[in-house]
Amino acid sequence: MSARLLRMLLVAFALPSPWAIADGLPTFPNLKTIPIPKDYGYGGFFARHGTVKIVFGVSDPGAQLKETLTNAAYVVRDLESRNVAYRIEVVLYSNAVLAADAFGQRYAGYTPLLEALAKQGVQFRVCYNSLVSLHQNPANVYDYMKVIPAGILQIVKKEMQGYAYVSNR
Repeated sequence: MSARLLRMLLVAFALPSPWAIADGLPTFPNLKTIPIPKDYGYGGFFARHGTVKIVFGVSDPGAQLKETLTNAAYVVRDLESRNVAYRIEVVLYSNAVLAADAFGQRYAGYTPLLEALAKQGVQFRVCYNSLVSLHQNPANVYDYMKVIPAGILQIVKKEMQGYAYVSNR
């Protein structure tokens, strides 16, 4: 290898990459890692008001699920950067339960991101009513997900417990 090529490679690897930022915060598969400026925030609002509680309701396993998982990942990164406690729950109901099938291939592309979020404490709930109506086996749901009786009632329960409801529709 020539000295010139070696210098070019060293320079290239020294340049910051938008996909890999060594900031000590969680990273997520297939998502661009966006740097979080220290001086850009909410004036300590979240730190002063305790645990941030969010429940996402997802009925579509396509674009809505993708946007929800992306939003959850960026919220986790932002709150972690500010040392703010959080509780995030994603409720899958209607056709979105199809993405919870550990043996299904159709939505397997979400698996790495789902698992990464679960490792960061994001909880996943799957609607039993939807599973049954779509002829899905509740036993096939990923191990880190919990089957609950009714997705809509789970969202209502979380709202009554003080969670902010987000639906990416």
